[in-house]
Amino acid sequence: MRRLLTRFDALLPASPRFLWLAVLVLLAVSGGTAIAGGEATAYPVPKGMEPSPDYQVIAGGKAVFVYKTPAFSMATFAVTGEVDVVVKVQRPISRPVIRPLARGIKPVVEGGNLRFHLPGPCQLAVEVDADLHRPLFLFANAPEQNLPRSGQVHYFEGGRIHEAGRIALKDNETVYLAGGAVVRGVIRAKNISGAKILGPGILDGSTRTTQSRLVELDGCRNIDISGPILLGSYGWTLVPRLSENIRVHDVKVLGWRDNDDGCDPDSSRQVTIEHCFFRTKDDCIAVKAHGKLETGGVIADSDSHALDTDGVRVADSIFWSSEWGHALTVGFAVSAPAIRNVVFTNCDIIKKEKGPALSIDNHDLGAVENVRFENIRVEDGCDKLLALKVAFSPYSADCPFPYFRNNPARKPAQGDDWQQVLRTKSPGPRGTIRNVLFQDIQIAGDRLPGSDIVGFSARNEVSEVVFKNLRFQGKVLKSPDAANLRIQNAANVRFEP
Repeated sequence: MRRLLTRFDALLPASPRFLWLAVLVLLAVSGGTAIAGGEATAYPVPKGMEPSPDYQVIAGGKAVFVYKTPAFSMATFAVTGEVDVVVKVQRPISRPVIRPLARGIKPVVEGGNLRFHLPGPCQLAVEVDADLHRPLFLFANAPEQNLPRSGQVHYFEGGRIHEAGRIALKDNETVYLAGGAVVRGVIRAKNISGAKILGPGILDGSTRTTQSRLVELDGCRNIDISGPILLGSYGWTLVPRLSENIRVHDVKVLGWRDNDDGCDPDSSRQVTIEHCFFRTKDDCIAVKAHGKLETGGVIADSDSHALDTDGVRVADSIFWSSEWGHALTVGFAVSAPAIRNVVFTNCDIIKKEKGPALSIDNHDLGAVENVRFENIRVEDGCDKLLALKVAFSPYSADCPFPYFRNNPARKPAQGDDWQQVLRTKSPGPRGTIRNVLFQDIQIAGDRLPGSDIVGFSARNEVSEVVFKNLRFQGKVLKSPDAANLRIQNAANVRFEP
């Protein structure tokens, strides 16, 4: 015990040491890490990284560096077995919350510290007194194993900032970001197969001043992305486009900048996203099928099902969508013939600050079909639960160029001229949404958010939507009125036992 106290004392930051020693005694008495046998490993810290002014972290008896960003703080480390964590918070604490709530982790407040127990590798958000501008994200990773030792490897060692620029992946190559590596650059892969992006390090887009995608897979097959933190993208973060058999596992996407969608599978097939954490300013997940879109609203090859998106599965993941966008969405772009067979399952939406948590927005002429939202827990900050809409807007591929979203000199979508455009479009066909299941959706919070299911016209472009076991504060909602659901231009919307 004396050795443990001495080691902890040497690690402590400039703060009242008797508080930290008291915390350590409590850890020991309660079966803390040093006694229980769990172990934490802190990654090396690159020189020049600015620490968070809001938090300090001790995990399993090890000081863990806390990174500063404009929107949150972040700490990442490795754990084996069960460990205890102490977080020193540089402001008063009265109502701390650790999310996702389904984890059941309840912190103990001791002075300016939070103490809680980690059962093993996990991804958490620590929220202090409902302050959404200064949360702490904790990523306790499994130890690094099976390091790449053969083949072509772009290896970025820990404890350094790497100014990598553009990293071009080729067939069967690996990018490996070791724990404690900060790699400033983008990754590009085109028409390749068998490549991997691995390791718990950071791919950092936060210093980029022009919009670009952080990781772009164009026409790729059999790609594995596992472990890294994708930080601060200015533009979409991870984009599989015209790709197949893409696996995204244990990836942490953290953003706060414009148009920073987390992952946008686009005209792609068999994409799996699992055990991931997303915090974005815009959409967390946006499943799209652009087809081949030319500026000005002209679609080429729109009848080719090779441009469809088919077989996207998002599972066992955590989502925080802040000012813009949606947490889990299909759309807006459906200019290919179809998006089909999309599953969102066993996910926690811990924050949706504005807009719907779950949505399908079809602003084009294609079909969205066979989509399942199941076993999803919506926690807090949700002003709208769901929205299913078929619409015409500046996002639509057939929007006249003067109003088209990608026209930098576009006119605003309002006024008599815009109303005339809408009247011109209303007699013609739009896309469809059909065969959608919402099952085992749990809604927390102090009020029931509203929802919308709306087609574009009386043709009922939205159809066959089923709700099973939709719950608010534990109570089953058995009708549209009970669910605060508005239905317009839709057919066969049902609540089933």
